[in-house]
Amino acid sequence: MKLLDNMNRRGDTTILMDTITHLVIFILFFAIMFWFVLSYSNGSAFMEDFYAKEIVMMINNAEPGQKLAIDVTKLAGVAVKNGKPVRDMIQVDNVNNRIIASTRLNSGTSFAFINDVDIIYRPVELPSGSSKTSQFIFEVREGRKIREQKNE
Repeated sequence: MKLLDNMNRRGDTTILMDTITHLVIFILFFAIMFWFVLSYSNGSAFMEDFYAKEIVMMINNAEPGQKLAIDVTKLAGVAVKNGKPVRDMIQVDNVNNRIIASTRLNSGTSFAFINDVDIIYRPVELPSGSSKTSQFIFEVREGRKIREQKNE
């Protein structure tokens, strides 16, 4: 009897709305998954993650006053393919103690370093016709908190 009651209801849109809702969620989920797989397929997300972690590890193990360099030729190659200016590929946020590696426009990967240090760096530049590789060169200096404690 209940089956007949459900069949006789005209204008009931709950089944249609449920189907549409599930379909939209399904399409949204697969669109996000497609974007995620696409970002890793050309290596840009992997390279950003790798180099940001490597630079943070170098900073965390460094002493104030050290000058360090890391070869970022592969990262520069991916950035050039994606249309990202090489100068903007690696950024340092000394206020929040973060390294930001980005090979795509309007996105990137950032990791925090735990040392209270300031990073002095110059932007990465592509070598023009030379045998040199692209390097990110930076210097680790004492952070603001350490300088303030020494002055007290």
